[in-house]
Amino acid sequence: MQRRAFLAGLTGLTGLLTTSSFSVLASDDFGLEQGVEYKLVPQPQPTAPYPKKVVEIFGYTCPHCYHLEPSLHEWLESKPKDIHFERMPVVFNHPNWIFMGRVYYTAQELGVLDKSHMAFFDALHKDKKELFTPEAIAKFFTQFGVKESDFIATFKSFKVDQLVRKAAKLTRAYGVEGVPSLVVNGKYLTDVGMAGSRKKMWSNINQLVNK
Repeated sequence: MQRRAFLAGLTGLTGLLTTSSFSVLASDDFGLEQGVEYKLVPQPQPTAPYPKKVVEIFGYTCPHCYHLEPSLHEWLESKPKDIHFERMPVVFNHPNWIFMGRVYYTAQELGVLDKSHMAFFDALHKDKKELFTPEAIAKFFTQFGVKESDFIATFKSFKVDQLVRKAAKLTRAYGVEGVPSLVVNGKYLTDVGMAGSRKKMWSNINQLVNK
């Protein structure tokens, strides 16, 4: 089943990734087809202390991830309060993905992620800024009250390195083949292509959290 293409580079070149996955098709108690509307992750992950957890796996250079943001925000405003939500940067085994993963976790460690997340997305996709070096991004982050030297130090820190390594491990464990992908309760993976539309995907996620 051909899934989708996503941006794989930081230089403006478009890389296409098509994947094939073969799954046993089965309808569950919610009327969702396993292998069509969602799939089981290869290595289920614990979600404690959250019984209901949704993780969005995204990439800053991915246009599909950028265009998902408005519907994601709508879902976050309307989702049941007992659903815990997290973002995780995808970290495939390539320097470009590792680099952008470091940007995300650097912002998190500096405490400016709420301010920087959409601003960085907009800068890349709307404003077409070339933010592809630590120095350029450090300068960009000064608008959030971050000193360039602090950004660089955090970007290169052992803590950020650990977080990126963990994200890489989870990317493999979840069986992520493209982004954006959503993992529900550490066990089920879905995306817009599998669901057929963004609206249907969020509806399916609201059902999957109760499986």
